[in-house]
Amino acid sequence: MAVQYRAKRYLEELGETSIGTDNHFCEDNVKEVRSATNMLMNDICRVYGINEAENLTAKALDKPSVVKAQMAEWLYSALQLLDYASLPLMSNASSQLERLRADKISDQEEIIQLQRDLVSKKNEELGLVSKTVEAELKTYSSALQQSCSFALSPRNIAAAVKTVSKEEDRSQEIFVFGVEEKQGESVNSVVNQILEQLEEKPQIKQCRRIGLKRTGAVRPIIFSVRSTDVVHQILKKAKRLRTTDEYKTIYISPNRTLEERAIRKQLVSELKVKRSGDPNSRYFIRKGEVVKVENDESFHSSEE
Repeated sequence: MAVQYRAKRYLEELGETSIGTDNHFCEDNVKEVRSATNMLMNDICRVYGINEAENLTAKALDKPSVVKAQMAEWLYSALQLLDYASLPLMSNASSQLERLRADKISDQEEIIQLQRDLVSKKNEELGLVSKTVEAELKTYSSALQQSCSFALSPRNIAAAVKTVSKEEDRSQEIFVFGVEEKQGESVNSVVNQILEQLEEKPQIKQCRRIGLKRTGAVRPIIFSVRSTDVVHQILKKAKRLRTTDEYKTIYISPNRTLEERAIRKQLVSELKVKRSGDPNSRYFIRKGEVVKVENDESFHSSEE
């Protein structure tokens, strides 16, 4: 009984901890076990007159002046430290390492899947370009069959590929109108701030103002994104800018061809006339037409 009472002083602090019961590896537990172990080793070294614990040997411990009860106290304390604290702590550490390893494997699998999705998307976009080129070639082939005087030359093929490439680039471009032009401005930063209002953060390429710089005129900004899907997403949210004080005069549109711009201009003129002549109704440009919706009808749409 006396041996257990004396040994308790090495273990009493550990008795208040949760080592081995909460299944977690904790740095504080490591410090507590190290403190109890150092206390035990210091007592042994002090009794045997040894300066460092590393100098303890079996021969050094064979000292007749140390009573059996003292040796039993030390042995009991060491076994308790090992069984009650050290082994559970190592077990918890091992479990936590396994969890971390499993999490790492899961993260790596997710990264691999994302890479596969990216490759699949790129292949899909390349497939669309290939189909467009094939359609252009079929058009040239059909024309060749109708007219013997027409020859399918390498120059015509190159022109077809160039047209497809230009069309693909244009479908990924967006115009921003109404942004005040300032000296030393960062156009990229301006566009990013506008897109943040739409909760969009795409990768922007080739962001610049176009046109000749003239007094009193505000040049539009044009920039590219990685796909037409991103363009559609931005255009879908563009009308949100009208609800803000800072950006309500800014207008976002796709990069239209000259023919598309002429059609659009005509539709906008028609829209203004109808709204002016019939203010009690709602008019919108939808799918290339000016459509009318009565105020009491449920209609949710954005202008093209």
